[in-house]
Amino acid sequence: MAVSGTVHLGAHPVDLTSSGSSRELESRLHVVEGLLDALGRLDQVNKAIQLSNSRHAALAALQQEPFRYTREQAKAVLEMPMSSQCAEAAGELRRERDRLVVRHAPEPDLAAETLPANWFG
Repeated sequence: MAVSGTVHLGAHPVDLTSSGSSRELESRLHVVEGLLDALGRLDQVNKAIQLSNSRHAALAALQQEPFRYTREQAKAVLEMPMSSQCAEAAGELRRERDRLVVRHAPEPDLAAETLPANWFG
């Protein structure tokens, strides 16, 4: 399935038309899932950031309980613009996640599916 278009997350455009390696797709999917989780509990996330003395401390707070974001996810959450909190931006992230999931899904192994059926004639 071909995927096309560009999704913008604030100042971070993501080109969905490039083929991208599996590792790149997996990495972006991981970040998008973290952003969607953060949008689901903005009050907690904002409080943790506000109570932090520095950006470094906020990054550390987001990597601890109750969030447990990876460093990449925590950095993306900290860089997420306020405008990403609107329903439209959240919808774009969900659509991007869905496209990434489809692109990241392993291709079916046709040989493995047909060989056993025909193996013994």
